[in-house]
Amino acid sequence: MTSSLYDILSAGWGGMLLRGAGMTIFISLCGIALGMTIGIVGATLKTRGSFVTRGLVSLYTLIIRSIPELLIIYLLFFGTVQAASDLADWLDWDALVSSVFPVLIGILAIGLISGSYSVEVFRGAFKAIDPGQIEAARAIGMSRRQCLWRITLPQLFWYALPGANNVWQAALKDTALISLVGLVELMRAAVLGAAATRASFTLYLLAGALYFLIGAGSQGLFALAERHFGRGMKGSTS
Repeated sequence: MTSSLYDILSAGWGGMLLRGAGMTIFISLCGIALGMTIGIVGATLKTRGSFVTRGLVSLYTLIIRSIPELLIIYLLFFGTVQAASDLADWLDWDALVSSVFPVLIGILAIGLISGSYSVEVFRGAFKAIDPGQIEAARAIGMSRRQCLWRITLPQLFWYALPGANNVWQAALKDTALISLVGLVELMRAAVLGAAATRASFTLYLLAGALYFLIGAGSQGLFALAERHFGRGMKGSTS
């Protein structure tokens, strides 16, 4: 006999879903931070680097984009789980494999996946900045550091935000795949709740509602960020 919504919440599965949502947000934020770092560095190398560095960045984006996200997660997990287990035995730290390791794999996987797309997002943002502005700034005596902080970075983030928003939304949904290696995030919490209560539709509906709230809330934050970073550019874009 399936459980009612009241039974599900009173049994503590509501709290479990909220904790899973917190883990989803944590993995997404850490993963996207790593991905954006990879994206900025990769875009810089692809735009201004040597032939070799441009080739290496292009190879990285080609490989990661060509392989399914789930396979990347499996390769990272099963390729390192034995080493993590040996390290846990050496440190006498059982929680390393059961708790910490899946989190690290999740962050690394999301970072590598989002980074492959962020490279092109930031490369396009770099190309959108008028080089004449840099030349003018240098002509009036600005140092390279001043040009970076006053001209390049503010415009870079503004041009990159729409694409970064898409990358973030994709990363948020990719966290559901991490549940397959044992990480209890939002999707895994819903699966466990569905198995325990046999109220699959209700649990998955609640999980979907939480995913929607996270996604919609982050969309609003990106809209605010676009207005913030675009304040000094309104006159030039109107």
